[in-house]
Amino acid sequence: MADSPETYRDEAIIVDRGYRHYDGTRTGRRGAVRAIVREGFRRVMGLRRKAKRKLLPWTLIVVALSSVVILVAITWATTQTPASDELADLVPRYRGYFDFISVVALLFAAYAGAQLLIPDRADGVLNVYFSRPLAVRHYLIGKALAYATVILSFWLVPQVLLHLGLAALSREGFLSYLGRTTDILWQVPLAALAYFVLHASLSFLTASFINRVGAAAAAFLIGSLGLNLVALFFQEAADDTPGSRWVALLATEQHPRYVSDWIFGVHESAEWIPAQAGFGPGISLAVIVGLAVVSAALVGWRYRRLT
Repeated sequence: MADSPETYRDEAIIVDRGYRHYDGTRTGRRGAVRAIVREGFRRVMGLRRKAKRKLLPWTLIVVALSSVVILVAITWATTQTPASDELADLVPRYRGYFDFISVVALLFAAYAGAQLLIPDRADGVLNVYFSRPLAVRHYLIGKALAYATVILSFWLVPQVLLHLGLAALSREGFLSYLGRTTDILWQVPLAALAYFVLHASLSFLTASFINRVGAAAAAFLIGSLGLNLVALFFQEAADDTPGSRWVALLATEQHPRYVSDWIFGVHESAEWIPAQAGFGPGISLAVIVGLAVVSAALVGWRYRRLT
């Protein structure tokens, strides 16, 4: 015979534990932004997540670090040959590393931007984030800082290891090499910043309007590479058409490379599409800044509409 509802009511025990106030430190808006940065870094790197979430980011990181080992090994090999000076000039150094690893960095940038923005919308937690004291702009600032932490580390850590490796192999001595190449300390971060601003602008823009991580990453990659192809086509096939030279400015992936050459003092940059169209590196820098401003406005408008 089944127990009656009255039997369960007689056995029930209600414990009133009372309402307990939070007695910890209230970090406010800054603490909320720091929490977004930490969580964003963990999400992109796959920390505290399943192994499949770690596979892509850590594979790309291993490839980037392995490329440094390869460059240092090639540099060491060139020092063992009679024509070491001529061969050493062919090995990519600080400026060349940006081009050497550009495809891997583009993949990492596409993945990071999509992972930072889309899951929060897909999981429906934006209203939780936008409750007091966090506003839309603070949320986006936290995401941008998380993106900067990941992407700039991806660019700069291998460059530091490359710098130390080249210093260790230098014939003039480790400390002498470091003292002679102090200009690298500002050139490399500025070049990395140019790449970061461009990639952050485009990846956040696509991730704000596309609701699937894979689709947003693909749109970022196709857009970046496709615009280069369009600019290259017009540069070669429609060179005599009035105004065709302005199409060269669509080659977004070319702009940070052109600016990077400018930062490193390389004056022979005719290989880049904007240079072939007659534009200087200052124009490429202006395009990067302009894209950042427009993207920030559109992303902010998009997220204000979601609240």
